[in-house]
Amino acid sequence: MNETDKLGLTASLYEEHCELNHGPKTGHLIIPAVDYIVQPFGYTINEVEEVSVRDMVIPVCAECASALHGDEWTLLYCFECNSSQWIARSKSKMKYRHHVLWLRGCPCCTKEFGGLYFSDIKALIDSPVFLSQQKIVA
Repeated sequence: MNETDKLGLTASLYEEHCELNHGPKTGHLIIPAVDYIVQPFGYTINEVEEVSVRDMVIPVCAECASALHGDEWTLLYCFECNSSQWIARSKSKMKYRHHVLWLRGCPCCTKEFGGLYFSDIKALIDSPVFLSQQKIVA
């Protein structure tokens, strides 16, 4: 992400609201966003060269940002229809270690599951990258 894109997103943050699911009967709530999750989609050409085709930018509120930093919740996010669902790790039958699992297709948008998306960009770590923490690329 370049400096101009980051500046533009930061400037428009005051009018954004959280786009993540906050549970049943909360669709009418407009919760102000405090940051963005930035997920680069790309591929690795070789050991040194990585290509980010585009960045998915998702506004999040303080509560969701805090949950994404902690170890109690995992977020399932469909990048086809932008739907999301939280999984409480302590109540799940599966052991989740990732903070966000990116889905290609989900029950909300298709009857055919396209799989999980894992970025092979080495700069990504296990926890989500927020705009406020991202370094500017010149």
